[in-house]
This record gives sequence, C-alpha cells and structure tokens, in this order.
Amino acid sequence: MLLTPGLPGFTDATAIRYFSLGRHALTAGLKALAIGRGQFILMPEYICRDLLASVHAVQAEALFYPVDRSLAPQLLPAVRNVKAVLAVNYFGFPQVMEPFRAYCAEHGATLIEDNAHGFLSRDEQGTPLGSRGDFGIVSLRKTFAFPDGAALLVNQQDWIDRLPAPLPCRDDPLPAGFIAKRTLRQIQNATGFRVRSLGEKITRHFRRIRTGHAFPVSLPESEREIPGRPAIHCASLSMLKKIDTEGEVKRRRVLYQEFHRDLRHLDIEPIFADLPSGVAPYGYPFRANEFGAAAVTQIARKRGFDCFGWPDLPAAVVPVAPDFYRNVWWVNFLC
Repeated sequence: MLLTPGLPGFTDATAIRYFSLGRHALTAGLKALAIGRGQFILMPEYICRDLLASVHAVQAEALFYPVDRSLAPQLLPAVRNVKAVLAVNYFGFPQVMEPFRAYCAEHGATLIEDNAHGFLSRDEQGTPLGSRGDFGIVSLRKTFAFPDGAALLVNQQDWIDRLPAPLPCRDDPLPAGFIAKRTLRQIQNATGFRVRSLGEKITRHFRRIRTGHAFPVSLPESEREIPGRPAIHCASLSMLKKIDTEGEVKRRRVLYQEFHRDLRHLDIEPIFADLPSGVAPYGYPFRANEFGAAAVTQIARKRGFDCFGWPDLPAAVVPVAPDFYRNVWWVNFLC
C-alpha cells in the first residue's frame, strides 16, 4: 500500500482526506457536517453546475447568492436552515473571506472554502488558500496533470471525529486517454513541438463527427451524479510526492504576466487587473465576445495551451444570469 503523502503547503491542516474528485471531497465534508434533507447550502450563482451533485448526494438544497463583476459576493441571503456556506477562490485568486465569516458567525453556518482552482495559491497574509475556512476543498488534477486527485482539508479540531476513515488508493489500470495525453505532453515539453495540441485537435475533430460537439457537453445529470469511484488513484499520490511546487508557482506567474502583456491589444477585459504576490493562477481569465475569445484561443494554442469558456452554470441560474456570468473565458495553464 502506498503511504499517503502530506499535502504541500498545508502543514497546519488538522486532517486531510484524499479523493478522486473535488465533488467526492465536498460530499464527504457535507456528510461530516450531517447536512441533509430540508437544509440549505449557500453557494454562488457563478459556479460550475456539476458541484450541485454533492448537494444532491446528501439530499440538501442549494441556495444561490449573486456575485459582482469582480466575482465578490453581492448579497448573502438570511434564510433559516443554512448549514454551510461555500466561498470560491476563482481562478486561484483569493476570495475576500470577511463577509462569509461574519455570515457564518451570525447564522451558525459552517464555512467551506472551495479552492479547486488554487492549490498552490496564498492570500496577502501568506495563508494557503483552502485553509481559511472550517473545511477546504482543493483539486490536485486541475493544477497538475494527474489521473485524478482532490483533497478535503479539515481546519477545525472539532470536526475530526466526524470524518470518514481515509480511503485506500486505487491501483486499477490508468485510462488509455490519460496515458496518451501524458506521452504527448512530455514530448511537447521536451521538444517544443505542439504534438499535444495536434493530438487534442484530432480528438476534437472526431468528437465533433461523433457527437456534434468538439468539446464534452455538460449534461443535466451532472447536477445529480458524481462520476467514478471516490478513492484517489495510487498513481496520483505517487506523482504528488514528486511535484516541484516552487517551480510550478513561478511558471504560472510568468505565464500570467506574459499573456497579460501579449493580449493587451485585443478587445478583452481581464478579470483581475493585478497578480498578487501569493497567487499561483489557475490560468488567464478574461471577458470577451466570441471574436475576442477566438483571437485569444489562436494565440494560446500557438503556445500549446487551451482556451475555454467557464463555467457551465447551474440550470436554475441560467435564466437569471447576467451577461458578465456568460462571457468569461480562460487560458488553461495545465501542461
């Protein structure tokens, strides 16, 4: 059995549990809080719809709060039976936590920090993102090219006894798609030839022929079902032991600054005007129309990176979503 490694940067976490996906980690946290039917989990309208599957898994209900153009909360509704509040660090940038802490103190709710985008980021005080709430969620696979990987961080001693026992890691064969992408990625990083980008272009071509869509389409059942087994793969834990955190933070910061410089001539609006010293950006997020996004995509792909729209909004939010929820794109720094 592979010994479970510590999580770099989180030496102060009271306990850590590893999972395959952040949704499984969030579900475990909600179960530890004994949240269930007739109770609410407060989360932002601007969120990926698949996160609702964790709420569905414990038979609770999602209650949404709006965010402004800077992605800060506008209003946290005072409703009975709100048992947990989700604060999101979008794109690896620290969310301001004071409004959430005040709300939780007033209403007796638990604060969960969703740090799926910011595994290596810190706030202005040097505190790792994901450790500023009662619970934290981090996604390893969204920062590093792992087969899977996420973690539930417990930052309060009071909740330790309610946690499930650590799951043994899985050692089933790695998916062929992951192996192929990893091989192409290694060749591209070593040679500079965009073989990974070419491979993904071919994959998308055949996906479009087969399904009518170049990219995977978010389906309604993603709000109710979490795919795959909860346990993390042993290969992901093995890779976690070997990561170069300082090198990865530096790489991401340099990329952000380069894209910020090289995209200035385009008709786009960066989500964040500045890059705070502790941030390891998930990518380069911006607002644009389809023409601006296409121009950024072309530039990004020449450098071996992808550009996507984010997120697939929850079905309940789509009818009321303002335009500034709908026109966000980002260059993904995963490589």
